[in-house]
Amino acid sequence: MKLKNILLDIGSRLFVGVIFLIAGTAKLPTQPEWVETWLVGQLLPSSFVIPYISVLPWIEIVIGSCLVLGLFTRFFSLVSIPLIASFIVGNIMALSYEIPFERCGCFGDIIKINHQWSLVIDVLMLVGVVLIFFQRKRFVALDSWLIRLFRGNRNRFGQ
Repeated sequence: MKLKNILLDIGSRLFVGVIFLIAGTAKLPTQPEWVETWLVGQLLPSSFVIPYISVLPWIEIVIGSCLVLGLFTRFFSLVSIPLIASFIVGNIMALSYEIPFERCGCFGDIIKINHQWSLVIDVLMLVGVVLIFFQRKRFVALDSWLIRLFRGNRNRFGQ
């Protein structure tokens, strides 16, 4: 039972975290093309496209880093739920309205996938962050280590 929980926690965090890290870093060099894709596809009102595209890679990098390291995992899994939901909605819209782009720009030029595969990955990521959120114990995680360190120091100083 414990091994299953360890594998579920670490596996979910690594799966979602690594995908966010790859997607965030891959989007940075292709931001101008990505803005054009979003403007042509009309997935968001044009006044939201540039701010969204400007901050999205950095948000993905922060979330991915924290999930991989095991730092504030419940918080970042909760924050990522609406983000991943927006990706799912975007992919469904791209598939429904037949947006004139064959591939999703989710991973920049590093990994070229179509909207169907992107949707599958997004749904798996959503399942992963829900599992992370409800996982009570953290294994191989910085936040667990920091809590133990803080409690140990507090007890040592008689507080």
